[in-house]
Amino acid sequence: MMREEQLFEQMKLWRHWTVEFLRTIPEELSDRIPQGHNNSIRWNAGHILVGWDNTMFSSVNKGRQLPLYYHLLFPSGSKPENWSEQPPSMNEIITLLEEQPKIIEQACKGHLDEPLTESFLGMRTLGDMVVFHMNHENLHMGIVKSMKQLLLKT
Repeated sequence: MMREEQLFEQMKLWRHWTVEFLRTIPEELSDRIPQGHNNSIRWNAGHILVGWDNTMFSSVNKGRQLPLYYHLLFPSGSKPENWSEQPPSMNEIITLLEEQPKIIEQACKGHLDEPLTESFLGMRTLGDMVVFHMNHENLHMGIVKSMKQLLLKT
């Protein structure tokens, strides 16, 4: 079984790679949506932030850490064409992505084996959620990498 410390180290490693890759994307590509995709690179980056924020803190009796408008812009099923307000800059999103793992670790350390207050997709503990979100993040980063390649060709 993976120890808590290893799990948090994995989370920080994958997030470091997420942040480093997002920094390679020119700002002007962040809102273009390539053919065959529903969302932009900015949406995928914001969605990663919101996914973690939406589920990790309630089980340790803390509120969401992001402003409410992030949760309105980037939830599952949303898309940029329906936005009525200006989204945050990529720099702001990347800064929050960089800071988030430390905040999650501080809030959740010592609690990963505790049951979730609400079941989520069959996950039972906070540790299960960490593993889920690392995989969810990597799924979206695979999409972002593909989008960058497509957008640079056009």
